Amino acid sequence: MKAAVVTAFKKPLEIKQVEIPKPGPTDVLIKTIACGVCHTDLHAAHGDWDVKPELPRIPGHEGDIIGVPWLHSTCLHCEYCLTGRETLCKQQTTSGYSIDGCFAEYVLMDGNFAVKLPDGMDPYKSAPLYCAGVTVYKALKVSQVRPGEWVSIVGVGGLGK
Repeated sequence: MKAAVVTAFKKPLEIKQVEIPKPGPTDVLIKTIACGVCHTDLHAAHGDWDVKPELPRIPGHEGDIIGVPWLHSTCLHCEYCLTGRETLCKQQTTSGYSIDGCFAEYVLMDGNFAVKLPDGMDPYKSAPLYCAGVTVYKALKVSQVRPGEWVSIVGVGGLGK
């Protein structure tokens, strides 16, 4: 399959021929239709953070009609996972950072974290839902907003448009 691959930090992505990933027992193999570009993908490709992704790495975590979000998997049984705070799990893996992402023709997603969008949704318009969309949704969920209450979401890009 073809994939856009980070082979060196702060260098252009390279289009490479790579093996189609082999699903594990809980994985879903997804044929990529659409994948958004998040600023996190740029930070990862530049090696901007102290914990850098191992290279080569296929970026991308905003994608497709079956979700490929940032959070690829967690342990599912630690205190954080059991209390709805999976993003704090010490065993988490992240799409496009610690696990190859969806800048490829096929991508693996842990079936425990995959979500299929309703039929008829445009994959090109809905791909960012798996990053900006779930970020805003989590804030609404944690704030316990009720129907009829007002919320203001302030931000730029996908979070505040």
